[in-house]
Amino acid sequence: MSQSDPQPLRAGPGDIAVRDVALSATKDLRARVLRNHIPGSPAHTPSDDLADTWHLGAFRGDRLVGVVTVFPQDAPGHPGVPAQRFRFMAVEPSEQGTGAGSALMKEVIGRARARGDRLLWANGRDTALDFYVRLGFEVADESFTESNLPHHVVVRRIS
Repeated sequence: MSQSDPQPLRAGPGDIAVRDVALSATKDLRARVLRNHIPGSPAHTPSDDLADTWHLGAFRGDRLVGVVTVFPQDAPGHPGVPAQRFRFMAVEPSEQGTGAGSALMKEVIGRARARGDRLLWANGRDTALDFYVRLGFEVADESFTESNLPHHVVVRRIS
């Protein structure tokens, strides 16, 4: 692209609407974004079917551009502290960096706080750690491998 060519426009987070979605609405995006390196790997876990699990979608207009699944589970090292764990945080590659992921997390934090939870946590991919740190998460020291990729536990106090 030459200097005289206009830069591509990227929509801001104000263009994103976050709302509840069915589990079935999350699976395609989960598989394409999070399991593309492991063809045939399921984008479903038993926690998806728990009564207290909730699924959110980020929409740009009518287009689903991001998803996350959240359920109550104690955070590592914090037994008995009311906590929500999130999994399968996925944003369309073309939408990454446009605010969709931040809009999802803002909604998750707000809902968890309203429920009386004090912690929010996940096993975050190392490639996403900067994103989580910008949102106020602390990164645990110990690295581990999940789905063939390096991860760290990320935890955010929300009380």
